[in-house]
Amino acid sequence: MIVIDPGHGGSDPGGGTNELWKEKNLNLDISKYQFDRFNQLGIPVKMSRYTDKTLKPRDRANVVNNAFGQSADVITLSNHINSGGGKGAEFIYSVHDNDKLSNTLSDELFKAGQDTRAIYTRKNRLGNDFYYIHRDTRPIQSVIVEYGFADNSVDKSKLNYNWPNYAEAIVKGTAEYLGKPYKEPKYITYIVRPNESLFSIANKTNTTVENLRKINDLQNDMLVEGQRIMVPYIAPVDFEIYTVKPNDSAFLIAQKFGISVQELLNANNLTSPALEVGQKIKIPVG
Repeated sequence: MIVIDPGHGGSDPGGGTNELWKEKNLNLDISKYQFDRFNQLGIPVKMSRYTDKTLKPRDRANVVNNAFGQSADVITLSNHINSGGGKGAEFIYSVHDNDKLSNTLSDELFKAGQDTRAIYTRKNRLGNDFYYIHRDTRPIQSVIVEYGFADNSVDKSKLNYNWPNYAEAIVKGTAEYLGKPYKEPKYITYIVRPNESLFSIANKTNTTVENLRKINDLQNDMLVEGQRIMVPYIAPVDFEIYTVKPNDSAFLIAQKFGISVQELLNANNLTSPALEVGQKIKIPVG
């Protein structure tokens, strides 16, 4: 059972806001996508808010607690966008839980193209959870997912165009954690980039212009930047996730998995073989 919590809302726009979006709105877009997908997968799901609604902390916690009852069998995904000078996703889990769910979600998000900056817990001065979504909903397992930083240029572009794929990655990771069957969506939302055409998008998504016209009921080929259309879903290339250990090098890792250093660099869009301990990298499978 899943409760999706689109962070902020109503009079609270959220700190992960910039000139492209308000955090509360992007949180809701991500959450609505996930709500539909969990329903398609037959996983019971509810949301803390379905509209641009103000929720005080106590009210939000009550909605989460009452959705399916306060049970350890319930998972809350609290969706947010970060700010404050960082880069990459963050996963924050309760001091009373372990990091298994967060790591599973992080791996799937990484496969979809977003790095993870940190996975952690945060305590208050009494040694309990700092964030009320953890503290006031026990024993529900609540994870705050910060999809990236609104004030980082790289994350800003990734989130603006790729949030549907990131939302899907979290759905897949949650299903995997729960041991529930996962089936890829047939179509996914695509946000039109500058100077793109139906022809270029069709090539990118391995389909035809005619098919894009049909599934989107388009009367002409005119597109505008930021327009949302449906395209065939292309799953991320299958990778094994490897965490760099002390004394590792690109050469040793490539040798271990039977690939070349260049293949390793290409899979991770790296221009240098320099790696950091704890860094997650993709290892091509097959």
